[in-house]
Amino acid sequence: MMEDFLQVYEIALKLYKDNKLDEAWQCITFWEKKTGAYALLSMLLKAYILRQKKCYVSEVEMLGELLKLYGNDADKSRIADAYSLLGSSLRMLGESRLSMEAFLKSAETEPRVERKLPEVSNALFTANAIEDISATELQAMYGMYRTLLEFAGVKAYLAPDWQHDKIRVGYISADWRNHAVGQFVRPLLFNYDTEQFEVFVYQLNKSCDAVTNDLHKSSVKWREIADFSFEDIAAQIRADEIDILVDLGGHTAGNALPVLAYRPARKQISGIGYFNSTGIDECDGFLSDVYCASATTSPYFTEKLLRLPHTHFCYQPYKVFPDVKPPPCMKNGYITFGSFNNFAKVNDGMLALWREILAHVPHSRLVLKHMLLGTEEGLNYTKKRMSDLGMDLSRIEFRDYSEDYLQQYNDIDIALDTSPYPGGLTTCEALYMGIPVVTLKGNRHGANFGYSFLANIGLEELAADTKEGYVNLAVGLSCDVQLLQELRKRLRGMMEESPLMDSAGYMKDLEELYQEILR
Repeated sequence: MMEDFLQVYEIALKLYKDNKLDEAWQCITFWEKKTGAYALLSMLLKAYILRQKKCYVSEVEMLGELLKLYGNDADKSRIADAYSLLGSSLRMLGESRLSMEAFLKSAETEPRVERKLPEVSNALFTANAIEDISATELQAMYGMYRTLLEFAGVKAYLAPDWQHDKIRVGYISADWRNHAVGQFVRPLLFNYDTEQFEVFVYQLNKSCDAVTNDLHKSSVKWREIADFSFEDIAAQIRADEIDILVDLGGHTAGNALPVLAYRPARKQISGIGYFNSTGIDECDGFLSDVYCASATTSPYFTEKLLRLPHTHFCYQPYKVFPDVKPPPCMKNGYITFGSFNNFAKVNDGMLALWREILAHVPHSRLVLKHMLLGTEEGLNYTKKRMSDLGMDLSRIEFRDYSEDYLQQYNDIDIALDTSPYPGGLTTCEALYMGIPVVTLKGNRHGANFGYSFLANIGLEELAADTKEGYVNLAVGLSCDVQLLQELRKRLRGMMEESPLMDSAGYMKDLEELYQEILR
């Protein structure tokens, strides 16, 4: 019977991989009804099918039942897989703490060290959206990650003694493509000082697109390493004799953080593509700026914070932006607030603040846009969550992700940032579309992205120090229609003339930092 089941399972699995989801579901369900056997495998495949269909609530329910029935099964890898799927679906629904706990359970259950590491990364990434996450909790997870690296047998190279006429800088990322990180990396490859620096790129992503192709036009040395092991990547970096290795991924998807533990370069730092510590002893610093970090040390970090004098980002978008239109309040007579941020960042504390803002601004509305809100289950789950918090759903418009999302910024008057995980690219796009963004300062580097963006374009007064201040800023701004009109006209130009989009100034600051690090 096992042999018969495996044949059916392989058929269903192939249908799933071919995106024939309904057929795959019917195939595996028919076997279940016929025999009632091998439910662990079939339920796990069904969870994957539900994820692909964006039925996140049903997926959570399926996985909950699976773990209830088979959580102590001998097949630890599949149980770990179930916990990982559960973590992903809970994060999508905005249940960040439950998501983090599921990822940690996956790491605990998984028998293979190399599979444990990305689950701890998933937990750390998710933790950034948890309102009350403590430095102690994060440091414990960093310690777990370091211990796993030791179990994996990673050993650092001896300190190098090479010397070059030019400083060799290496950038490693899985996001050399049309991705949020792709909108901030062009100056690194096109605006560096060729007299003093030599640049190497280590590309972890297999898929390429127009952004990748454009970046390939730079004069840098390019290494495509998607199929390399961490040890082989480290060996390549070592062979290139890199003076400063810059990790652009941190604990994001597809990262190669274990490479840093080999210490293949003289100095190693992280930043731009992530917003919190790597937790790795071999990482010498984390790229920040004077607005994101009030000091060079933080209880949330294991690395030194390297503070640039203006911005640690340089926004160089690859997108074609539509024209900016007048604020919609001029036509409809009421204020429209909006947030296009990933809904995983929207915790209950944030929703409570938005509820208060709507209560203080009569007739105002709130537009929320994310792919979760375009699914029946996701929308119903979110509506219930918001209704339970006392929000008036009649004043909230829910929109699915769409390709014309930039054009839809013309439908809102004021953007409301999230906290403690603020918008990055989303905030830049809103500002470039002439939308003022109200943000809330935080107690660590990543929580202050919005403050840094605003300060660099001369609008730091839109960054609140407290939750009460956040509400007051949004309410006060809604009363000044003349200012909203003026900002609509000027914000794009203010950005273009600011340090945030000054490639030459940014690279000057960054390369002075590189020289200081080596000194």
